Amino acid sequence: MTTTLETGPAQILDDKRERRRLPQIGLVLTATYLVGLVVYLAVQGQNPAELRLNELGDFLGGVSSPLAFLWLVLGFFQQSREIRLSSTALHLQAAEMKRSVDEHRRLAEGQRG
Repeated sequence: MTTTLETGPAQILDDKRERRRLPQIGLVLTATYLVGLVVYLAVQGQNPAELRLNELGDFLGGVSSPLAFLWLVLGFFQQSREIRLSSTALHLQAAEMKRSVDEHRRLAEGQRG
């Protein structure tokens, strides 16, 4: 596997944007979900504050589970990206070590002959 790793300013900016993208998507989807929930409750004329404690717990559990699942999925994608970057860095490091060993061999052979 041959991979090149750019370390210029453009690549650093792309990495920063990429790191911020998933949390931004999560925040936008969370805000949209919560606004939609508030609108739904207002249209239905329901007030969660009027619920008994066990009903309120059921309501909060039902409302928060889609958000928990959303953030779980976003965390999975974030972790997948980080593992991919680590793998690429390890491949590049191994290739550099191989080049270094080859260079040392060449130098050692030059000193012998």
